[in-house]
Amino acid sequence: MKRYSIVFCLLISSIVASQSLPDLYSQVKSSVVVVHIVSIAPKIAESNVSLLIKSSQGSGVLISEDGLIWTASHIVQTAELVQVEFLDGDVYEAEVISSNPLADVALIKIKKDFDLKEKKVAIIGDSDTLKVGEDIFVVGAPYGLKQSISRGVLSGRHIPDSLSNDFKNIEYLQTDAAINLGNSGGPLFNMKGEVVGIISSIYSASEGFSGIGFAVSSKTAKALMEKPTFWTGMHVILITENIAKALNIPQKSGLLVLTVSSKGIANKIGLRGGAIDATIDGVSLIIGGDIILDFAGIAIDTLNYRSLIEKKIQQSVKGDTIPITILRQGRIIVIKLKKEYGL
Repeated sequence: MKRYSIVFCLLISSIVASQSLPDLYSQVKSSVVVVHIVSIAPKIAESNVSLLIKSSQGSGVLISEDGLIWTASHIVQTAELVQVEFLDGDVYEAEVISSNPLADVALIKIKKDFDLKEKKVAIIGDSDTLKVGEDIFVVGAPYGLKQSISRGVLSGRHIPDSLSNDFKNIEYLQTDAAINLGNSGGPLFNMKGEVVGIISSIYSASEGFSGIGFAVSSKTAKALMEKPTFWTGMHVILITENIAKALNIPQKSGLLVLTVSSKGIANKIGLRGGAIDATIDGVSLIIGGDIILDFAGIAIDTLNYRSLIEKKIQQSVKGDTIPITILRQGRIIVIKLKKEYGL
C-alpha cells in the first residue's frame, strides 16, 4: 500500500509540474498590469524654454492585496503621474514607494484603499531554484499590446562585478524569450506560474529584439525591497574621462542630473535637471543640469561610492543634515538634504 501511495504522489507531482502553458497563462495573466507614465522635462529650442510632456508605458505585477506592484525603476524614476491598468480594464493611480535604479527594480502602490481582493496576486518564486535551460515565460505589454506572452528558456545568470547595492550582489537572469519596448517591469514566470524575475532590458545592436533579454532575479528584488530605497525622482548618469573634461568637472567623474520629477526628493532639495540635448564623445545626453561631485564627503569618483552613500544615509538619524556638493552653471555650491524626506 505504501508503494502505491508513493507512485500516486509522484504521478500527482508530475501532473502539477507539467501544466500546459495556456493553463499557466490563464492563471497568472490577471496579476499583470500595464503601467502608464506621464513625465515632464524642460527643453531649450531656439532660445525658448518649453515643457515637453511625455507619455510612456511599461508593465508590472501585483504582489499584494493592498496594492503593491513590482515594476522596473527606469519606467517610474522621473514620473509625474503613474497609473496602473488591470486586465479587467480597471485603472488606478499609483505612487512610487521605492526605486533602485542600480538594480532597475521599483515598488509602486495603488494610492487609495480600493478593494483589490478580486484581483489576482502573483506568487513570488525562488529564483535560486531555476536552472539554466529551464522553460520560462514572460507576460507584458510590448509596444502596447496588452497581455502578450512570450516563451523561452533561462539562458544564463549574470552577477556583474561592477553592480552591488550595500554589498549585496545584483543578479540578472538571461533569457531568449521575446522582450520588447513595453515589457520592462513585467514578470518573468517559471513553469509553476511563480514570478522569478522582473524584466529589465535587452541586448540589441538594432534596438529590437535579438534573443538576449535580462530580468532582475526575484531573489535580488526581494532582498532590495525588504529594505526600501528612497525615491530620488531623478535620472542621473555617471560621466567620466572626455565627457567630464568637456563639462569642466574639477574631478575625475561626477553624476550628471538629466531629468527630475517634481514628486521626488531631488526636486524637494533643489536639484535641477538639464534642458539641452547634446552628444559628447558619442554619448547622447541632456546637459545643463546639476553635476553631483560629492555626497556627505564621499566623492563620486570614490570606488564603491554608491554603497558608501547608502551606508552614510543609514547611519544618519532623523534631523541630520547631509551636504551635497554640486557643480551648477560653472559654480560649485552646496545644498543640504535633511533626514526627513522618507529616507
